[in-house]
Amino acid sequence: MRFTWLLVFLLIAAGVYIYQNPELKSQLLHNTPYPGTPETVRAYKWRNAAGEWQITDSLPPEGVEYERLEHRSDENVLPRPPQLKPGK
Repeated sequence: MRFTWLLVFLLIAAGVYIYQNPELKSQLLHNTPYPGTPETVRAYKWRNAAGEWQITDSLPPEGVEYERLEHRSDENVLPRPPQLKPGK
């Protein structure tokens, strides 16, 4: 009987601990890290000598015009390929 009460107490204590720690709850339930606040990442959008768009995490060559992009680290900054766009 003591063992049963000890087991019940431990299960309740573990449940309360997991409830109070959302990062642990997220890891256990979804096997993913707690998202928290995603960091901001910087990317640069520019055209190369052939006129093709480039998106890089480093500055383009000197003298090339570029656009600085800032995104959350959990966002995709690349456009969807034409063959995957809806309606095609």
